[in-house]
Amino acid sequence: MKSKIKDFYSKISYAIIPFIIFISIVLISYWGVQLLYNHGLIQGSQYHKISLDDKVPLISEFVYIYFFTFPLGIFLFFYLAYTNKTAFYNLLITCIIAFTLSGIIYLCAETYVTRPDFEPQSFTDKFLVYTWGASNINNFPSQHCFMAFSVIIGAVTANGKDKERKMNKIFIVFAVICSILICLSTIFTKQHYCMDIVASFVIMFTIYPIISVFKIGDKVKTWQEKRTTKRLENKLNKIGKN
Repeated sequence: MKSKIKDFYSKISYAIIPFIIFISIVLISYWGVQLLYNHGLIQGSQYHKISLDDKVPLISEFVYIYFFTFPLGIFLFFYLAYTNKTAFYNLLITCIIAFTLSGIIYLCAETYVTRPDFEPQSFTDKFLVYTWGASNINNFPSQHCFMAFSVIIGAVTANGKDKERKMNKIFIVFAVICSILICLSTIFTKQHYCMDIVASFVIMFTIYPIISVFKIGDKVKTWQEKRTTKRLENKLNKIGKN
C-alpha cells in the first residue's frame, strides 16, 4: 500500500507548485477584490440580473452541492496530473487565465446578488444564510462555475491521445454530472444569477480551445520534462564527482 502511495505521489508531485500558484491567483482575484469592496474602494452593481433569476426557486439543500466544488476540483486537478500531463497543463493554463480575467472584471465591474428574505428553520437553512454572509460580491463571472467547467473539461479530455494512464470512466461520468449540479447549485442557493453561469461558460470554452490548438500544454510538458531530466543529470554528476 505504501509503495502504491509513494508511486502515485511521485507521478503527481510536479503538479504541487502549479497548484499552489493557481490557488494563490484564486485567493487574490476573489478575496483581494472582496477586501477592496469592504473598505469602500469599489462599489457593486446588479446590472446583470435578468427576469429568469426571479423565477428560480431557492433550494437550501443545494448548498452542500455548492461546497462539493472544492474537493471535486482538487481531486480532479491531481487525478488529471496523474493520467495526462498535456491535458493537465492545458487546463491549468486555462484556469489561470480565466481566474485572472475574472479578478480584472471584478475590479472594473463589481456585481452582487440580492438574496430573498426568509427565516431559516433547519440547519441547512442556517448554513446557507451563513454562506451568504461570507460574501455577496464577485459574482460575474462565477468562479464556482469556472471550477465546475474545468472539471468537465479535465474529465472529458483525460483519456485523449496524450494520456499516460487511463482515467476511470465511472469517475468521468460522476464528475460531469456533479459539475452540472454545481452550476445549478449556484443559482438555486442564490449565490449567483444566470448570467454568471453563462459568462463562465463562454470564458472557459473560449480560452481552452485556443490553448489546445496552440499546444501550449504540450510545450509546457516538454519544458518541464527537460528541466526534470537536467536536474537528475546534475545530481548524478555531483554523485559521480564525490
